[in-house]
Amino acid sequence: MNNVTKTLTNASSTATKLSGPIFYNAKVAGQIAKQVYIREGMAPPTGAQFETAKEASLKFLKSARSASTWKNISKDQYLKAGLVAAEAYTFFLFGEIIGRRNFVGYDVQSADSHAEHH
Repeated sequence: MNNVTKTLTNASSTATKLSGPIFYNAKVAGQIAKQVYIREGMAPPTGAQFETAKEASLKFLKSARSASTWKNISKDQYLKAGLVAAEAYTFFLFGEIIGRRNFVGYDVQSADSHAEHH
């Protein structure tokens, strides 16, 4: 057997061994999610709820154009908005770190090392 065939055989046997636990855990997670969904009384949003959210968003966007709207916001509200923005930015940064698989920068090969392949 050559190396490729051996590797494929090993991967296939590993996948076969793991398929049982993976499917079992997926079913358990599905049942737990179902129980939480029922217990919390969750339901998909209705058309009326979508319409209400749309109207509220449009109202906010229209009022945001007015300078008096921003003057009527308290310092506590600005602080809370800043904290929410910082939290969102932190999640963005964690996503970047996960995507790069590195804390700083991307693992980019130099042009010199790329030229060796051609």
